[in-house]
Amino acid sequence: MTRTIMVDATEQVVCPKCSHAFALSEGISRQTIERYAGEFEQALAARRKQLEAELAAEAKRRAEREAAQQLDALKGELAAAQAAAKASKDQLQKAREEASAAAKEQYETDLRAAREALAAKDSTLAGLRNAELAVRRELLELRERAQSQELEFQRKLDEERKRIEASARSAIGEEFSQKEARLRAQIESAQREAADLKRKLEQGSQQTQGEALELGLEAMLHGAFPMDEIQPVPKGVNGADLLQRVRSPSGQLCGTIVWEAKQTKNWQAAWVQKLKDDQQTVGAEIAVLVTSAMPKDQSGRSGEPFVRESDVWVTRFDAARPLAEALRVTLLEMHKLRQANLGRSEKMELLYNYICSPQFAQRVKSVVEGFEAMRRDLEAEKASMTRIWKKREMQLTRMTTGMLGVVGDLQGIGREGMAQLDSIAALPDVGQEEATEFESDAGK
Repeated sequence: MTRTIMVDATEQVVCPKCSHAFALSEGISRQTIERYAGEFEQALAARRKQLEAELAAEAKRRAEREAAQQLDALKGELAAAQAAAKASKDQLQKAREEASAAAKEQYETDLRAAREALAAKDSTLAGLRNAELAVRRELLELRERAQSQELEFQRKLDEERKRIEASARSAIGEEFSQKEARLRAQIESAQREAADLKRKLEQGSQQTQGEALELGLEAMLHGAFPMDEIQPVPKGVNGADLLQRVRSPSGQLCGTIVWEAKQTKNWQAAWVQKLKDDQQTVGAEIAVLVTSAMPKDQSGRSGEPFVRESDVWVTRFDAARPLAEALRVTLLEMHKLRQANLGRSEKMELLYNYICSPQFAQRVKSVVEGFEAMRRDLEAEKASMTRIWKKREMQLTRMTTGMLGVVGDLQGIGREGMAQLDSIAALPDVGQEEATEFESDAGK
């Protein structure tokens, strides 16, 4: 092993023989000095590199220790952030499930109510359509019967006139008077028959009137017809409740309607005959039974708003006012016809003229307008339900957007350490899911 000794060039050296002192540089040749100076520089550079390597190693060890400490701290922060993210995820899932369950329950409730209302409207509309069809059939039958009876009446009238003319030439005055009396009796009979057909026709055409507010029967009649006399049935008459004496604008009595109200759950056929007896007792032209329990038809259903049972009108409370208006108009029209046609012998012509009149066309038009009004109400209800569902959809969308914003903030804090929140960020839009379910249910 070679050892290097570094000596200053100015160091004094003593000669062992003569004891002469001189500088070291004086005793060493220039070449030697330069040679040892180069070795010294190399040794110094090597030492410098060694020291720099030792310092770099020490700095690296110190940096590794500090990095390890910082890594441990970051791992602790990451674990805390992951725990907070898991708690937020659980809260988000719970809130989403609760919101979805509440929205679904409310949606099902609204949808069920809307379907029930729609079914009720459809049932009422079907009943009105059936009533209109029945009225049209009855009108056609009555028109044909009226024409046939008018023709038969004219034939009999011509034959009777011929017989009377032939008999008048040869018979005495008494026989002529008897034949004339028989002819007049036949004419009066035909007139009564025409009046009956007229009454049936007008009463049948009122079966398609609309619904009115559910008010008390007596209060409704007082408010709807202030010109009429609404009074209780006289004492001693059982069953009926009210008498409506219909009066014209001039104050003339045009007819009487007897009303009876039944607020029971089950229909009883005996009510009809009992009310007919009360009608005969008070001398009323029309009898109306208002009840919450309607009679059932041959199919076992009782969904019609009003029906006619044995010449007695049976109606629900909600249809009592339109039916009352129709019957009142019928009495007024019959009174006008009686006043305008006193002394006329051909009543069948009146019936034919009424069928061909603008008033009859207006009555039929009112039926169609009732259908259109009901259809518009149904469309308005559908639009209202659509607005409610759209509002709830927007609320759920805002809730989902807020929770997704929280997840995004947590991911920004944790960076790559929050990868487990990616599944929450990719959750579908709750509002879109509800809208898709609604469209699917509406399509069904």
